[in-house]
Amino acid sequence: MNFNMLFKSALLCLKANKMRVFLTMIGIIIGISTEVVILSLGAGIKENVSKSMETTDVSTMTIQFQNKKMVNQGSSPVAPPFNKNDLKNLKSVDGVENVDTDKGSGGFGIIGFGNASYFDKSAMLVLREAKDAKVNLELGRNITAEDNELKNKVIILTNKNAKDIFGDDYEDGIGKAIKYNGDFYNVIGIQKDPGDSIFNIDASFVPSFVKDEKADNEDIYSIKVKVKQGYKLDEVFKDVKDELQRLHPDATGEYIKVDSDAMLKGFKTVIDGITVFIALVSGISLFVSGVGVMNIMYVSVTERKREIGIRRAIGAKSRAILSQFLIESVLITLMGGLIGILIGYGLSQIVAAISPVKPIFTLQIFIGSSITAILIGIVFGIVPALKASKLDPIKAIYR
Repeated sequence: MNFNMLFKSALLCLKANKMRVFLTMIGIIIGISTEVVILSLGAGIKENVSKSMETTDVSTMTIQFQNKKMVNQGSSPVAPPFNKNDLKNLKSVDGVENVDTDKGSGGFGIIGFGNASYFDKSAMLVLREAKDAKVNLELGRNITAEDNELKNKVIILTNKNAKDIFGDDYEDGIGKAIKYNGDFYNVIGIQKDPGDSIFNIDASFVPSFVKDEKADNEDIYSIKVKVKQGYKLDEVFKDVKDELQRLHPDATGEYIKVDSDAMLKGFKTVIDGITVFIALVSGISLFVSGVGVMNIMYVSVTERKREIGIRRAIGAKSRAILSQFLIESVLITLMGGLIGILIGYGLSQIVAAISPVKPIFTLQIFIGSSITAILIGIVFGIVPALKASKLDPIKAIYR
């Protein structure tokens, strides 16, 4: 028998037992749909992270210090022995464009305009020069070095802040003065709405000199180093680390750097790990479903012994018998898998409508899920199919 005849024969057998086949497929449908939702969410989160990190200045790195005890224990960075003198000396290192403290002031505050004021619940005041964060402006201008030199108290508001303060005509807020935690700032810019990305920092920006005025000069926890164009971060970091070790010969520990590329890789690694773990856990249902497929195929072989014996007696080869039962097994799991993919896609769209994370259904997810369904059919259908192909024709007919 050729493949076409075997396929038609397998379909006829499945049609004759529609309810049994459907009940067997339920586990496959649940397992595959769960896998699709999880993998789509993972892809969506990674895309979300990548887009959010694109707004970060890739030429800037943050340098922190871990003392020897913390390094051995694998703990988080602690307060390093940085001081103002370090900032001046590091500016002379080849490839360094600028050095600044990474110690800012953030949190909630009272924003006031005219006779009205409200508690800022959504935005933190990030005290750093806005150009370092590539502020996405809707209106106005960015903060410049001149603002720092002249100590201009200016601010770039978040889109939400601007609407809360100035209402529907928030565009008219440019050039007006607002009060933040007792200090007056002139509004020079309004950011675009960051959208529903869960990783976007909804933050207002002021010149870095404000940070310097507020910062504790005795405790600098970390420093930011901006690298000149054409220089590699790793190479400049090595020179910066050598200079810091020269400035602090008695410091026992390690200088480490944090940059956007490393953060992005770290995020993706964690997300991949979580996605794989959850997918493996949900894969238990697929294993159980596979056992169900094996069981139903064993039942089918037992019920059709006489049919198998007659076919063998009139010349059917054992390979044809094996192929038909294997095709039946794969059809059950593949049909269940395709239905599961459709349901999983639908569920991911529901998640997209109610969640800030937008699941991404990719061709790889479709192909991977389909292959998984086929493999389940082959792995759990091969043993019953082999049993059917090895039946003795005489014994099968007179069972």
